[in-house]
Amino acid sequence: MNNSGKKVAVVHIVLYNLLIFVPGWINVFCLLPKLRRNKKPLQYSVFLFVVFLAGCFALGQYLHWLAAYYNTNDLTAFTPLGITSSAPEFLQDYQYYFDAFPAVAIVMTALVIGYVVQEFLSKLKKEKEITGQQTVAELNLLKSQISPHFLFNMLNSLYALSLRKSDDTPGVILQLSDILRYSLYETREREVGVLDEITIIETYLAIQKIRISENARISFMHKGISTADRISPMLLLPLVENAFKHGVDSTVGDSYINAAVYKHDDRLVFTCENNYKDSKESKESKVGGIGIENIQKRLELIYPSRYNLDIKRTETVFKITLSILL
Repeated sequence: MNNSGKKVAVVHIVLYNLLIFVPGWINVFCLLPKLRRNKKPLQYSVFLFVVFLAGCFALGQYLHWLAAYYNTNDLTAFTPLGITSSAPEFLQDYQYYFDAFPAVAIVMTALVIGYVVQEFLSKLKKEKEITGQQTVAELNLLKSQISPHFLFNMLNSLYALSLRKSDDTPGVILQLSDILRYSLYETREREVGVLDEITIIETYLAIQKIRISENARISFMHKGISTADRISPMLLLPLVENAFKHGVDSTVGDSYINAAVYKHDDRLVFTCENNYKDSKESKESKVGGIGIENIQKRLELIYPSRYNLDIKRTETVFKITLSILL
């Protein structure tokens, strides 16, 4: 029967093109994952070569049958990958295998490239997720370091009031509970209102003013802050606390703290200046202590390339300026 010029059946076209992909699928879904697990490249190469030859053989046999059935050697009648290669003269009778060879090689190569790209993107995604998890874990650790340190200092203040049997003690306890609530619950949030942070600072200052010397001058002002302005919680309060710990508490005679929060264009600016006693202990300790070191780590994690922390220290004055792009 002469089938020359006969329209190729769709089922034969689909089957031929599926056979082209089979070796590539075996490589991508079986051989490459196995190579990743056992790390045996020689074994992989042997299996890959066998699969490739088997694919070329099966496809060549089928192509040989199609060519005989439809009485045509035009590969484009069966597949868009109508690429052929010439068989050596002594293998001319097996040309159909060489006709199948380029298509199998091209598809296998394309699938390997796709596999490598997919694995690379998957690795990047996993690394990003791990980095994000590590960042969250480190932030939680840094936040957890804030509350015990802060609580220690506040209990000292409360203890000083109790020794004097001060009538202000009950009120201070209530104010302290507000600060503890903020440090325990609000720090769980990614951001809080700047005005909330300011309120806590004012509460903290009210407690401290009760216990410190009357000669100490404490100033805190804020302007231009709206309810829409938000920052990471407990960024500003530790800086004020640091001024008391290393300033007022270590200074003999007159001491002062001048702190301010304001908006400048699209940046939040916080400044805090205090005097201190330049003792041997302060020289040997890190500038600002654990509080500022903690803040620096958090700023780097939360606001990379969006903040500026300027620290200036003379023999008697310590000033810190924090600017954050909101």
